[in-house]
Amino acid sequence: MECVIIFGDIRLFQILVVFIAILAILLVFNRFHKKKTSITTFILWVVLWVLVAIFAIIPESSTYIANLIGIGRGLDLIIIFGIIGSYYLIFRVYLKLEKIDQDITKLVRIISIEKELNYELEQDQDENKDKK
Repeated sequence: MECVIIFGDIRLFQILVVFIAILAILLVFNRFHKKKTSITTFILWVVLWVLVAIFAIIPESSTYIANLIGIGRGLDLIIIFGIIGSYYLIFRVYLKLEKIDQDITKLVRIISIEKELNYELEQDQDENKDKK
């Protein structure tokens, strides 16, 4: 007994993947429309989700591309690109964290200097009041 629900040649997972891809594209478009995402990031995510939908609808397309590149199977291609993409995203997050760390350090230094200057100014004003 086969547990996979089949509608003609379309399987349930294909419908779900396409539905999720459409939702993801709409969410990315909404973020882009609200200017929370750059055009480059928007295009990257749209292309990614379109490819995911194509690979779900036409699984042989991933095998064809894998053979062109010299990789044995389509699933291997998807896994390799997924790992490479994950490392790239981790690297970008690392760079952003480093920048945030540097910005926080710079801000703390500026605040400390301003507090020290304000403290010294208050001390000078108190000394001048005492002399009068």
